[in-house]
Amino acid sequence: MTFITDIEKHQGPRRDSFWANPFGIAIAVIVAVIVLVLLFGSWATVPAGHRGVLITWGAASPNVLDPGLHFKLPLIQSIVIMNVQVQKNQIDEQAASLDLQDVETTVATNWNIFPSDASWVYQNVGTEDMLNDKILKPVVSNAVKAVTAHYNAEELVEKRDLVRGQIETQIRTGLKQYRINVDVDGVNITNFHFSQSYEQAIEQKQVAQQRAQQAQYELDQAKIDAERQVATAQGQAQAQKLLQQTLTPLIIQQQAIAKWDGQLPTVVGGNGVLPMIGNISGGSR
Repeated sequence: MTFITDIEKHQGPRRDSFWANPFGIAIAVIVAVIVLVLLFGSWATVPAGHRGVLITWGAASPNVLDPGLHFKLPLIQSIVIMNVQVQKNQIDEQAASLDLQDVETTVATNWNIFPSDASWVYQNVGTEDMLNDKILKPVVSNAVKAVTAHYNAEELVEKRDLVRGQIETQIRTGLKQYRINVDVDGVNITNFHFSQSYEQAIEQKQVAQQRAQQAQYELDQAKIDAERQVATAQGQAQAQKLLQQTLTPLIIQQQAIAKWDGQLPTVVGGNGVLPMIGNISGGSR
């Protein structure tokens, strides 16, 4: 018995004594967590419609990561996701027209980052939200003000498509000054809003134009009616003149005979009623 006891003393504590120690269990848990973090932190997914920028100790790699699963060094590298899909920027910009009218223009710009330039944009500007706030919005604002100043308020509405095209051209030119490869897919003017006094003036002008058109219509109708009456009177006068020119005594006598009902006319004389016989003017033979 003494021999066995000495052997146990030389062998040290049994294996299950480590797990029975709370400190040992804590160490095991920490090691397991570190292993899991390193394992799962070594991979990152770039979703469709996006590109990844690999960051190593704060430095961005010029190479762009395509959509899919990518390996990275845990705690050393990270991946920034950049959206390269078409995005919409919409602003309400206050500007003055050529006739000094206050105009609020709502402009919607569709744009996207070129996928191959995602890393360059991140290094020089930042994320797509930073690009929108720092560069795109100011460029759109300047373009709207510059184009609006060349048109009267009424022309802005009448030449809406021309104004839209010029704003889009101004936006593209403005972005080139920053040397940023951003694709502008389209620009749309969704609304023009003028001051209340100007809108009232436009409404009054439209009412006046409608009244003028109605008055002109009535004048034209009166003129047509007058010309019709003149033509009718002239036609009647010409017909009467032609009738007078064609009537002869013989025709008049023939018309009288045609209308005679067979009764002889009579005259009242001193001896009573006498019949009228023959042609009085011609006498009797």
